[in-house]
Amino acid sequence: MHIVVVGGGFAGVKAALELSKRNIGKITLISDESYFLHHATLYATATGKNLAESVLPLIGIFANHPSVEVVQDRITRFDPERTLISSDKKDYHYDKLVLALGSVTTFFGIEGMAEHAYGIKSLAEIKNFNDHIHEEVVENKLDKEYFVIGAGPTGIELAGALQEYINSLKILHRLKHTKSRVTLVEAAPQIVPRMSKAAATKISARLEKMGIKVLVNHKVESLDGKLITIDGKRYPTTTAIWTSGVANNPFFKAHEAIFPLAPNGRVNVNPHLEALPNVYVIGDNNTVKFSGMAWPATSQATFVAKDIARSATKRHRPSFKPRSVPSGLPVGEGWGYVEWFGIYQDGRFGYHLRRLMELYGYCKLVPFSVAIPVWRAHELAAVDE
Repeated sequence: MHIVVVGGGFAGVKAALELSKRNIGKITLISDESYFLHHATLYATATGKNLAESVLPLIGIFANHPSVEVVQDRITRFDPERTLISSDKKDYHYDKLVLALGSVTTFFGIEGMAEHAYGIKSLAEIKNFNDHIHEEVVENKLDKEYFVIGAGPTGIELAGALQEYINSLKILHRLKHTKSRVTLVEAAPQIVPRMSKAAATKISARLEKMGIKVLVNHKVESLDGKLITIDGKRYPTTTAIWTSGVANNPFFKAHEAIFPLAPNGRVNVNPHLEALPNVYVIGDNNTVKFSGMAWPATSQATFVAKDIARSATKRHRPSFKPRSVPSGLPVGEGWGYVEWFGIYQDGRFGYHLRRLMELYGYCKLVPFSVAIPVWRAHELAAVDE
């Protein structure tokens, strides 16, 4: 049996690992990058922390899995009748196909956002952003306001880390007389819209204590190189970071005649996470409850590996059952918030809980002996290449 897995994120990597453990055939993992990107720590990498906590080479993850071939390629075409999935340079035949392509950024048509906003969702974006911040603070010594757009977990994590990073650069370079402030902008009535009101209250208090301005019920209308317009008011800035808005991978829209799409563009799947016979769609790409987070993605990946093994040996195939997982975020070093089933923990203990959640996430992909140094890389500053 040949199983093709497309996607190098949590869902795709975990699926390939679990399939390899079951010795049911050859596995080809196709990713458009040579590394796994740990999105939960990109806020830290973007603000001066070590790259090692966010980037794990795929060849290292699969070093002890000889049945997995890692291929760097970008899939563009799909022909289920011929059981082929293809790039511009090669066709890949499959017996079973697992699609875990992840999501992409959407700017909701906001004027100038795509051209002028910074992002932190890829290594190229992170380097560009980090270079820009260093130039603004250290070289230009500017008094300015930095706007983080979107007060979901990523936006809040970045806002806290950015405020502390700017302060540390000022101390390091003795810039005592420059004043800069981070402003967090959210269109919804509360920050962390998908979390509880208690979370919004506690996290808002922490942000205020850090000196971060929070604007809720405020919509960004446009952005150019020098101004951002929010609810009709213009603010001078050369730095706006977009952390809001994701859409399903455009691969599925390009093949909407094949895939059963929901109104939000995600793929409807059956109880075994199949969109089509022998074609599984997992992670950010499907409509299953809790999809869009790392731990549910790995749960779906493990289920699919088991389902393929059961199918191959003609055993009973139970349905997938989505389960709730804890949610949490750090807001600066040493303070965090974690909640699950109405129970929450904040402050220093919340921060350590969140850090343990990160370690657990690494352990889903690599052995504990490998996960520990990667996890501890958070304590290190970036190393210049």
